[in-house]
Amino acid sequence: MSSLLYRGGCSCLSWAGRRARVVAACRWKGGRAAEPLNKPLKQWTLIVSPQSRLCVELPCSVRVSSQDPFAYPHADRVFVTVSGVDRNVHRGLDLDNIEVKYEESSRQVVIHSRDIDSHTCVEVTTPVRFDVNIKTSGTGSVNIKKIECDNCHIETEKGDSVLQSVKSHAVNIRTDGGKVSCLGTVYGNVNIYAAAQSIERSQHCSYWSVKIEKLQGTSINICTEDGTLKAKYLYTESSSISSASGDIRLGSVHGDVNLHSQHGSVTVGSLDGSLSASTCDGAMDIYVSQVGQVHLKSEEGCITVRVPEKLPTSLQLAGTTVDVSPDIQLNEIQTTSKEGQVTLTASINAANGRERWIKAESKRGTVSLKTQNWLQSLKFHTT
Repeated sequence: MSSLLYRGGCSCLSWAGRRARVVAACRWKGGRAAEPLNKPLKQWTLIVSPQSRLCVELPCSVRVSSQDPFAYPHADRVFVTVSGVDRNVHRGLDLDNIEVKYEESSRQVVIHSRDIDSHTCVEVTTPVRFDVNIKTSGTGSVNIKKIECDNCHIETEKGDSVLQSVKSHAVNIRTDGGKVSCLGTVYGNVNIYAAAQSIERSQHCSYWSVKIEKLQGTSINICTEDGTLKAKYLYTESSSISSASGDIRLGSVHGDVNLHSQHGSVTVGSLDGSLSASTCDGAMDIYVSQVGQVHLKSEEGCITVRVPEKLPTSLQLAGTTVDVSPDIQLNEIQTTSKEGQVTLTASINAANGRERWIKAESKRGTVSLKTQNWLQSLKFHTT
């Protein structure tokens, strides 16, 4: 059976008050140029107070991970290691220019250098609960793993940012040319801004800017300038995601969501909540599993809306052509055509138009309504 076509005219407990001190500092790990690149070159052990934070500003890569709480039950130490470069004289002098200290008055571990070799890596292990504020320059990347904190702030230039299994009240990430990855589950109110990447990266066939496995929090705000934005699972009360020229590809989305891509496409594998989405010339493909209020708008792109066969909702579909799958039974059908635009108003499965509705409109594109079951939507969750 053919489709129905509607066409228009065309923490960390520690000894409170103890003065910060360096227990083991500046342990040089010998050095010839032929030694392994990942050999530790310099190490510190700092005694810290409760509710401290880490402040880092470096031109190289930084890795932060939490300690085993059973190995360090008092949670009163921070370990810092510099590694990853050959020990010649010039680079040895660079290592002398790194500042590592604990400031008791402000309760913060400070790691700072402008001259350390960019090919080094600074690794920090902290108590499980520890605030993090990291800024890198050049190609310095940031990797944070299994940390719990009130605030997690990351800022890079061309370096990538990777968060794995992080719990924070607030997560703020800004990069001026790197990628952002969230692995495992990242909890918190998340803000991510990713500026345009280099020409070399943007020409790569698998070019992406932000990749997320699972975010869970009250609010999420993500803004990219280019590159594909991918997210498998979003569990939030409200999400706002935008891209200037990249595609937005979401898997399972829960909550109220606002999406916009100026020149890219928008794909949602499964929506449980309300959605407002718009594009300029990009296509949309949205599966609405549990509908609230859905409004889709495109200037030139085609829009495809997929729904379960028994989903109750009101419909208003408008485009140069409106295509409804024959296995969808429409009720209360009204159609109008004006200036090359056809508008279809209807309902399916006895919907209440005030609470549940889908509006999709494309000024110069086709709007399609199709059925899809839950199993078919799983492919979006694994991309």
